[in-house]
Amino acid sequence: MSVLTSCEITCDCGETFEAELWKAVNVSDNPEVKDLITLGGFNLVSCPSCKQVFYWEHFFVYQDIKNELIAYVYPKNFEGQAAEYRSRMIKEFGDVIKSMEKTIKIDFEPVLYFGIEDLVATLKNEEYIKDEIQILDFISKRMELDLILLKPSAARNLCVVNTIPKIKKSSGDIRKDIVSGLEMLLKYNPNLSEYEKLLARIKKNLKCLDEILAHRKI
Repeated sequence: MSVLTSCEITCDCGETFEAELWKAVNVSDNPEVKDLITLGGFNLVSCPSCKQVFYWEHFFVYQDIKNELIAYVYPKNFEGQAAEYRSRMIKEFGDVIKSMEKTIKIDFEPVLYFGIEDLVATLKNEEYIKDEIQILDFISKRMELDLILLKPSAARNLCVVNTIPKIKKSSGDIRKDIVSGLEMLLKYNPNLSEYEKLLARIKKNLKCLDEILAHRKI
């Protein structure tokens, strides 16, 4: 559920006024707010005295259950108390999960950010990755490629794309099949930087695929 709350704002000019700010954002309910965040229009306020428009830093929770991202976003100047706020987040999240367990299952951990900039970077990066995955999906229908889907939260933590190609004709070793699938994909389109990085990472340490594949979607 998305929630707006009334906050007291103090402008640089000295004026104090009330404004409504997002306290919780659920992109399933309000997908347009995601664009506000990435484009710099989120939680902007306008001073009634000097007319200055500015972003007011304020704690909020960002929720995107489909993509397994729940972020607790605190003001940047709270970062010095990171351990305290991490403990608070874990406790609050645990309480929420218990209250929701009969209606929805959440089997991933929340993410802690200090300042909206890191959340914006995450969302923009995942939009870029989404574009590459769409290209992979298009190419896989024209080539002998199957797709392996990973849990989005795990892929985010491992810094890999959540959709990985492999050849359909198995060699008996899934790791080799993935390498072959990535090589076929990049031969067809060498401009997919996320898949290029993944292939280089795998070739450097083939065993890293064991941890990645442990998070396959069932």
